[in-house]
Amino acid sequence: MKHIIITTSNTIEGSTISEYLDIVQVCMVVGTDMALTSLLSSPAGRYRDTVNEVYSKALSLLRLRGMALNADAIIALQSDLEEISNRGKMRFVQTLVGTAVRLQGGVQVNTSEDVVPLAELQRCVKSQQMADKLKDMDYMPDEDDWGEIINNGLYDLAPTLYRRYLLTNRDILNNSSMSQSRMMNDCFIPFLQSMGYDAAAEVVYSDITTNPYTTHDVAKQCKLFHPQRIAAMLDPRNKHFVISMLDCEKESYTKHDLELMKRIVKYLDNLPDTGHYETGRSKRFGKSGIILVCERGHTSAVELGGHCTETIERGMGVCNLNVKGITESEVAAINAFKQKVLVLQSLLNKQ
Repeated sequence: MKHIIITTSNTIEGSTISEYLDIVQVCMVVGTDMALTSLLSSPAGRYRDTVNEVYSKALSLLRLRGMALNADAIIALQSDLEEISNRGKMRFVQTLVGTAVRLQGGVQVNTSEDVVPLAELQRCVKSQQMADKLKDMDYMPDEDDWGEIINNGLYDLAPTLYRRYLLTNRDILNNSSMSQSRMMNDCFIPFLQSMGYDAAAEVVYSDITTNPYTTHDVAKQCKLFHPQRIAAMLDPRNKHFVISMLDCEKESYTKHDLELMKRIVKYLDNLPDTGHYETGRSKRFGKSGIILVCERGHTSAVELGGHCTETIERGMGVCNLNVKGITESEVAAINAFKQKVLVLQSLLNKQ
């Protein structure tokens, strides 16, 4: 069984770091069942045991984060404990941050048989119990559920919770109470952010059809612009979603990101025509000239590169599609993205 070393040092004695993987972080909120006055007046041992329990749970979760990255060690560990009093109750917020690394030759602990830590067994049991609840599409996690989900790091439930979040924002779950819907909206985003960039992006980009607008909003709020995943979606059927994601950001950019972003620009510059031009007479103005026939079948007398001026049926506004099947606002988003790519290239070239 693989063993992960966790240390406050920047090095591992007797080992050489071969790869720095990622920053790993855990922020765990644990409440006590005692009133603040009772806890502070209780013997010091009770307070110390509570603090140690919070730290131990956070450390177990951090170790799982490291295992998810196939790390050998987490170095430069930093710990911060905050005490919050809320309505006469005490809550502890334990934050752990470190750097996941791989070691040359790895780290192995030889044992005669595989060992499952108690914390991992308990986490898996809670995850299964919560998964059973979520099989009911009308079920919405309550406050106690979210406490279990967040405090125990039930990240394997993230795809199910994300789809429930998308459906909630589409008002499909009409049978759920407004309070539970608000709780879903209030709790899911912090839960998603606690997963880390790559894991959260994997969840968000796994479903781009249920509610594309909400998917974009989540990616923008959580800074989950992911060039690699977007580049993998470069298909005309996804063009509107790809364009919608261009105004999202990520915390930092690499040269590899830049190359993928250039690929996205090239794809957008070469979108196939979904409409066509012809010479004819405009229905609206009766003038002969260049006519745009957009993908919706509307005809408009426009200049080359122009956008359809016909009204969509049932008062839904102007069509606004050009020969590529994209709107003026989408063209503006593409141009803004191109400018960002040029600036990023300039900054990376200076390094």
